[in-house]
Amino acid sequence: MVLVGGFEEFEDGRQGEAAEGPAGHHAPTSSPTPEGVEGLPRWSVRARRVLDEDVILEEVTPGSLEAARVLALHRTMRTRASLHAHQLRQLATFFREDPEVRGALDDADLTALKIAAGMRCSYVQAWAKVRDAHMAVSWMPVTFTYLRRGDLPEAWHHYLIRHVRRLSEEQARQVDAHMGGVEIPSVSQDTFEKQVRRAVNPETAADIPAPATSARDVEIVAIDTDAGTASLMVTGPILEIKALAHRLDVAARTVQKAQRHALEAGAVGPLPFDIDEDLVERGRALSLRRLRYAILTHSVLDIDPVQETSSPFKLLVTVPATTLLGVDEGPAMLEGMTPVPAEQARALAAGSQTWWRILTDPVTGAYLPVTSKTYQPGAQMRLQLRLRHSHCAVPGCARSTATTAEDDHIIEYDHEHPGQGGQTSLWNLHRLCWQHHQMKTAGLLDPERDPHDDPTTGDGTTTAGPLETRWMIDREIRARAREDTDLLTPHTAAVMERTWRAHQRAHEDAMRLHAQEMARPRDERVAEQRAAARAAHHRRRIIPPGPTTDETEPPF
Repeated sequence: MVLVGGFEEFEDGRQGEAAEGPAGHHAPTSSPTPEGVEGLPRWSVRARRVLDEDVILEEVTPGSLEAARVLALHRTMRTRASLHAHQLRQLATFFREDPEVRGALDDADLTALKIAAGMRCSYVQAWAKVRDAHMAVSWMPVTFTYLRRGDLPEAWHHYLIRHVRRLSEEQARQVDAHMGGVEIPSVSQDTFEKQVRRAVNPETAADIPAPATSARDVEIVAIDTDAGTASLMVTGPILEIKALAHRLDVAARTVQKAQRHALEAGAVGPLPFDIDEDLVERGRALSLRRLRYAILTHSVLDIDPVQETSSPFKLLVTVPATTLLGVDEGPAMLEGMTPVPAEQARALAAGSQTWWRILTDPVTGAYLPVTSKTYQPGAQMRLQLRLRHSHCAVPGCARSTATTAEDDHIIEYDHEHPGQGGQTSLWNLHRLCWQHHQMKTAGLLDPERDPHDDPTTGDGTTTAGPLETRWMIDREIRARAREDTDLLTPHTAAVMERTWRAHQRAHEDAMRLHAQEMARPRDERVAEQRAAARAAHHRRRIIPPGPTTDETEPPF
């Protein structure tokens, strides 16, 4: 066994507590020899002082409570580094020995799904962890040894891996050899990072830079749910972006000129790109900034010769009834996940020509089922599937299902004998991204649901909660996933309950006042009603206006 930071690592992977010194304290960091750590290269970059207990405690009084705390923090840092190394080794071993992958990074998708289930992270995060672990353990054994012994802080190792991710295996090994000549147990963070950059730059200096065309991308960034805004970032070669900006600017100036001429001529009809329909009231054309936005968002995209898709893309915005009625300011939900302010939600609802009613359980927010008798789900069922699965149903996958996802039967549909196969029902359907749909078809992913939860064939024990799916990944790893629910249903139900109680209190108060009124003598009530009628008639009398001249103000 080898002493690793704050625990011992045995050959069979077991862990035990490290030995402690007097008074329950771990032994301080030992002073390495000038020749370097045993089994590692000699140091060519030395620290000014060896990092020992005197250096660690030079800012505090030895033997004090602060000294004990400083040493405890130092030991915790070393233990975290060792534990991180242990996790990297587990990931690398898992990846290397996975029979479906056999150590090929390009085929690590299935390994990532298994690891995501174990580490409770997303599929993308798991894939990145597999890549980093393989690089740290297999390509960079020298720095990994420092990490395993607790001499390389975890944050420093993250910095190193970030800088070598784009390197080839041979380049990463060269960087690792260079860092082996640095006295990592004692150098400062600034020296370590400087040496990382010094090692990485020569390895990439001779590389041919990636062409700018490979950076072409459009993505949504900076989503602000409080303000209800988001930004669209377009990245590409400088000349192409400059040309796009120039065309957009010329178009905006042309539209602005047309708006000015229309306003000067007193146009009364709709004006070009008047997206808020308030130009006539404002009396001036839109600014160039707003016109660029209007042109981008309200122009037809020309994709000739490719034909445009027959069905338009739909964004699902769920608006609570209490928000539409103005009872409260609860937000709407875009695709079931992104809050939209109440003001925007009401504006969207006011301009909508079609309304879809979505029924949910008032406690859990689970969507109540609809049925279909054909292989293809109906419109209402597809709508619910999008709400139930805003992301791919496979555990850990974060791919959105708004555009490219595919509806999948958990129990396969029998086209020749529909009554014998899996039915087209919400219990038997979910949405998968195309990649994981292919993996399910290949038998690498196997989902399963409890038949008792099927309202069409179950035994009556169906709960009102969301459906749960049990997954078998590569016949080895088990995971569970639940459908999305409407996050606003509990809030809306609470608002409606408060409104109903307020209505009941107002009704009870009105009935009590009516009873009190009826308990009074009839003559008294009649006299009071006649007096009120006379007062109202007196207020309605018309007072004839007096004579007016140019100097006399009218009486109203």
